[in-house]
Amino acid sequence: MKKVFLLIISFLFFVSFAFAEISVTPYGAAEIVSGSCFLVDADGEKALVDCGIFIGDDSNLYSNSDMPQELIDAKYLVITHAHLDHCGRVPLLVGKGFKGTIYSTPATKELALALFKDRNGFEIIKRKWYWSKVQREKAETNLSTAIAHWHSDCKENIKSVEYSDTDITLEELRENTKIKFLACKNCCAKDTAEIEKLFTTADYDKWIEISANIKLKFINAGHIPGSASVIFDINGKKVLFSGDLGSGYSRLGGEFSIPEKADMIFMEATYANDKTKLNFSDYDVFQNDLAKALEKGKTVWIPALSFNRTQKVLYEIKLMKENGKLSKEVPVYSVSPSANSITEIYQKELKNNKSGVWFAEEIYKARTVLPDKANLKKNVKFDKPLILISSSGDLDKGMSARFAPTLLPRKDVFVMLVNYVSPKSAAGLLLSGKNKINGIKSGALVKKYDIFSDHAGFDMIQKWLSNQDKNAAVYIIHSEKKSAEKMESLLKKKGLSNVLKASFKEKAVLAR
Repeated sequence: MKKVFLLIISFLFFVSFAFAEISVTPYGAAEIVSGSCFLVDADGEKALVDCGIFIGDDSNLYSNSDMPQELIDAKYLVITHAHLDHCGRVPLLVGKGFKGTIYSTPATKELALALFKDRNGFEIIKRKWYWSKVQREKAETNLSTAIAHWHSDCKENIKSVEYSDTDITLEELRENTKIKFLACKNCCAKDTAEIEKLFTTADYDKWIEISANIKLKFINAGHIPGSASVIFDINGKKVLFSGDLGSGYSRLGGEFSIPEKADMIFMEATYANDKTKLNFSDYDVFQNDLAKALEKGKTVWIPALSFNRTQKVLYEIKLMKENGKLSKEVPVYSVSPSANSITEIYQKELKNNKSGVWFAEEIYKARTVLPDKANLKKNVKFDKPLILISSSGDLDKGMSARFAPTLLPRKDVFVMLVNYVSPKSAAGLLLSGKNKINGIKSGALVKKYDIFSDHAGFDMIQKWLSNQDKNAAVYIIHSEKKSAEKMESLLKKKGLSNVLKASFKEKAVLAR
């Protein structure tokens, strides 16, 4: 009788789960590009896909410091890749009490942890900071930086300590004090070590059982090293998240893998343009323009994103020096510390692995992404034609903003833009023909090169969807509202009948 009772209970549990509701709720990257975060709920068993920061105008709409309790209570976090708009709020999530398992590819784990150790993700956390009074006074006088701490063990080396009165973010502390505070690297390392304990990694194309009824698999997304699309199998129903998809024209990473059929799909649409066509011959245009500029004695300035874009540019210059288009003696400066940290991680992978999965096969054969005469340092000698690579790519922040007053007025400077730039940014205004940017009169020549894009165009989006049924539910994410509407229209013209725009905190339910 007892066995019969247990069989009945087991059957009822199976039936209740088999017909349970599966829902996905966006907490970011819905009608905006950044802040990727999705809550998957399978009858109360909850998993997050990504936990990224809001960037640029998106951060004016949504607070990076807020973390809803339902996200903290999730049992699992799956990170598609290590860009901060997909993982930058993980320190906040863990700091607020998340104790679940974090799943990612090995490369994503290594790169994300390196970013956290390098201060990323900690500035948005509200806390009581403390710092050295002496250091703060020096920073006021010399307009230099000061270090803000939060772990108590750093106090041993500080003679006179000052504190913030209330829990505030580091940005708020800077605004209140007019001091350029930086987060303490020792404090960042200590918290990062706790985050690392939560990680479990898996290679591409291998199913991982995360519970009795849920398993997941990472699929190569071809975006940056370790980037993945992720597919959940929830009691036979499949939910697919694209992550960020590569353009298919990256020399470093190659092309994405095409995923299997799914019932519900959340697909990025950063670019929804069916007219822009990339081709590997576009690299020749970049190489020829760069070579001609140097032949004319110009300084070539390449503002580039620090993560992956800088490394792609360095590798392209390496090829130019090897194929004779560029003298091996031309100095190449990469001046952004964050970019150089990523480059060092890439170099370590290439040195230690002969046939890994971070990069395309030919990159492992080369064993380096660096050209001859590459200088990974801040100091630049402008006494002869050279190549300067700095971040940010839109000229508004970081080392690029620091160089703008010096380089933009010069007519012997050629600015090569290699990533998407906001129309309102300094780079965007230059492209539109404005010759005075932030009070700086520009005399430099400016040109943009789309071939370095890390995102899929419409032709590659169609290829990524090629295994899917025409009536599968496809939700547009990681896209501004107008781009999402454009992508919806394009996909419907191609015969997909069930295309929808994902909305912030609006639950999408998988039909039973």
